[in-house]
Amino acid sequence: MHIAPTEVGIDQQRRLEEGRSTRGLGEAAALETLERVLIADTAAEALLLFEDSDIMRRRVIVDERVDLISTGDFLRELEAAHLIQSTDRILDVATEAGRNMQRQRKTTSDESVRGAVQEQLRKYSDEGR
Repeated sequence: MHIAPTEVGIDQQRRLEEGRSTRGLGEAAALETLERVLIADTAAEALLLFEDSDIMRRRVIVDERVDLISTGDFLRELEAAHLIQSTDRILDVATEAGRNMQRQRKTTSDESVRGAVQEQLRKYSDEGR
């Protein structure tokens, strides 16, 4: 995982300070970061986790090396790989904290993306043994 400052993030901070809308800036910051990483490393692959189902409807394609998966689907894959105990518990805690997690309780990501995540998790598990 890598945390990187973005031009979009700087703009978002200004907008927050000025009381202006920040709608869509999280997605824009993610896309800016992905583009930067993919240009710097031609062998890089990325997985973009999302909570807003609008991303799937718009299906912004940054690069064929980027797969999109919902947070809920990613958690279910982690649970299936025995890397977390309970997807439902995590979603329940997020709900208790005021987040709307109803969409995350449904499978929304492409089966091929979920399969790719499963394969990566298998590789991770095999390397750890």
